[in-house]
Formats: sequence, structure tokens, C-alpha cells
Amino acid sequence: MINLLFVLSEDSTLIEAMYLGLNEYYDQSFALINQVLSKNPTSIKAYLLKAIILDYRMDDYGNNIGEDEFFECIDKVIKFSSSLLQSENRAEGYFFIGSAYALRAFRYGKKGIYAPILSDIINGIDYLNKALEINKELYDAYLLLGLYNYASDQFPSFVKFILGTGDTKKRKKLGIEQLEIASEKSRYVKDLTKYALLEIYYRERMYNKAYEIGKELVQKYNHSRNIRWIYGKSLRALGKWEEARIIYEELLYLILDTRDFDKYQIVLSSYYTALSYYTLGKYEEAYQFLNFAYVVILENLNVKELLKLKPRVENLMKNVERYKG
Repeated sequence: MINLLFVLSEDSTLIEAMYLGLNEYYDQSFALINQVLSKNPTSIKAYLLKAIILDYRMDDYGNNIGEDEFFECIDKVIKFSSSLLQSENRAEGYFFIGSAYALRAFRYGKKGIYAPILSDIINGIDYLNKALEINKELYDAYLLLGLYNYASDQFPSFVKFILGTGDTKKRKKLGIEQLEIASEKSRYVKDLTKYALLEIYYRERMYNKAYEIGKELVQKYNHSRNIRWIYGKSLRALGKWEEARIIYEELLYLILDTRDFDKYQIVLSSYYTALSYYTLGKYEEAYQFLNFAYVVILENLNVKELLKLKPRVENLMKNVERYKG
């Protein structure tokens, strides 16, 4: 009974840490994870979640800060899960190890480094499938399996050949189906899966689905920049410019309120706020946000990414000036 209460308490803390992480309160999220690890230094779930939030934060900030710790967490998940393979909890063991391999493969893939990922992908998919063979209701495994099957279409040709991906169009369809199952039936990763589906629905031009899932996620994670970036693209695609204006304006202020804000993100969110106002016929407001974006560019002419945005900002400024009087 005491052990059960300890497990329930740990799960509750980590679920709260997951919520804080996806809402981009990173310090608070890591504080809760470290609290669990201080009581249980071999907590597999804590190390796996820490790796997930570190990866999410790197995507948010557009840098590699925390990458070494990410890889350390992955190694610990694999190490501490190995003993489970010989126990009655071997399905969980396969799930944890498979998830760790898959997460590491995806991190390398984001960096465009493919040589180290082949064995991780093979091992990750093998372990996740073994987990499902033992426990068909371990729906959390469908998140990374689904992402693998969906992303297989984007692998370089030599990776597809070595992995024997076969018909990647069928794999993409299967991947989306697996992700939709995880978004409905998984125990821990429902919202993380919905975040992945938000991006996929947008890419696949399923804009109405992206709209519905994005609206739900923004309401729940009202501090998230990551979610707003993707949701905003879907709103623009659907021509929902008033909603887009609100999202991009909120996004801009969230970025400015961030300790490690990115100037490229400031300019881009300002630009899309201005574009929304312009499309709505509110030219004075559009000009204010464009002028702010332009000042940031002029103050940082040494930043290549900002120079690429400069013509877009200038062209929209010319159009706005025609109408604002």
C-alpha cells in the first residue's frame, strides 16, 4: 500500500510537471521533476519526462541549450529500464527503452545528423512494438510509433533503403491514425500527441482539424508560444484573421516576456500581427507593429535571419502607407 501511494504521488507530480513544461514554465517544471528525482534517483518516468521537456524547450528557444543533459537523461532511462525486461513489468521496460531510443533519434534528425540515428530508430521501433505485443493497451507507445511512421516519408533515400520503410504514403496514413489513437487513449501523452497532431494537420492541409485541436490547446496552455506559432498558421490558412491577430499579438508579448527571447521571433510575430491588422483594414495598428519590427531589424543588421525578413516588412509597410493616410 505504501509503495502504491508513493507511485501515485510520483505520477501526480510528474503530470503537473508535464503540464508546466508544455505551458513553457520550464523552471517550475524542472523543479518538480528534480523533486521526484531527489526522492527516487532511479525514477525512469522522471528522466524520460525531463528529456521530453528539454527537447521541447530547445525547439521553443531555437537553440541547443540543455542538449547534453537531454542525452544524459536518455542514457539513464535505458540503463534503469533494463532490469524491467526480466520482470512482470517488461512491457513498461520495452516502452521506456523504445521511447528513449526514438527520442534520441528524433533529436539527431532535427539536427540533420543521420548516421547515429539508424540503430536508434531500429531499436526504438522494435522495443515499442514489443511493448505493444505484450500490452495492446499501452497507447502511449503510439505517440513515437506514429511520429516515426509519419516522418518516414521525409527520411533521406539511403535511410529509407536501410530501414526498409516501403510505401511511405501508407506509413504516413498509419502514423496519423496511431497519433489520433494516442491523443484519445494514452495515459500520459494525450496533450503532447495533440501538439504533434496540430503540426501534422497543418502540414497535411487539414486546417479545420488543426483549428479545433489548436483552439483546445491554447485554452489549456495559455502561456505557450510553441502552440501559438502553429495555431496561428492554421488560422491564417482558414482566413480567420481576427483570431489570428489575437494569437499573434499574444505571442509577441509572451516572447517579449521571455528571459531568453529571440529577436527573429519578435520580428516575425510583429509582422504577422501587422499582417492580421492590415487584412482587417486596421492600417494604423498595422503600421505600429511593422514600425516596431523594422526598428528591431535596423538595430540588428548583423543577424542574417532578420535581414531575410527585412524585404517582407518593407513591402507590407509600403502597402499599409497607401491606405493609412
